[in-house]
Amino acid sequence: MKRNPSAFLAIVGLMLLATAPMAWAANPATISVTVTIQNLSVSATGPIAFGTVTTSSQTVSGAASTVTNDGNVTETFSLSLTNPGSWTAVQAAPSAAEEYALLAQFNSSAPTSGSFTYANHALSTTSVASSGTKFAGDQTGLSVAAAATRGLWFRFDAPTSTAVTTQQTITVTVTAAAG
Repeated sequence: MKRNPSAFLAIVGLMLLATAPMAWAANPATISVTVTIQNLSVSATGPIAFGTVTTSSQTVSGAASTVTNDGNVTETFSLSLTNPGSWTAVQAAPSAAEEYALLAQFNSSAPTSGSFTYANHALSTTSVASSGTKFAGDQTGLSVAAAATRGLWFRFDAPTSTAVTTQQTITVTVTAAAG
C-alpha cells in the first residue's frame, strides 16, 4: 500500500490545530454612554442707579452690572428693556418729551460717553443678540465661555422734557442662547 505524504501532513496539521489554545471573545461586551444636558443660564448684578439727572443730558453709569454665564455651554447674550410708565425708549438722540435712550456696552472698565453709538448700543423693547459690534466695547456678549463674566455699562440719555419727576425703573433683560 502506498502512503500519501500530503494526506499524512494534513492529518498532522489537524492534530496540531486541535491541541492549540483557543481564543474566545468576551460575551457580552459593554459600552459606557454618557450625556450632559445643556444648561443655558445667565445672571446679572444690579441695580444700576443713575441718581438725579437733568433733562437733555447723557450720563454713563458709575458702576457696571456683572453678567455671568452660569450655564455649562458657550453662550451669546441678548439684551432688551421694558419702558417705565410714560416714557418711550428710542434708538437715537431723544428729540421729544417723554423719550429717552438707554445704551449698553460690554467693557472691562468705565467707557466714555462718546464710545457708545445709537446704532450699536441703544436698547429697545425687542431682544437683540450681541455680536462683534452690537453692545461691544473691549468685551462682547458673543460666545461667552461657561463661568465667564462681562462688565455691562450703561449710558442714559434723558428726555428733552418730562412731566415725570419721580424715580423711574427701566428693566433690562439679559437672555442667553447657545453659541
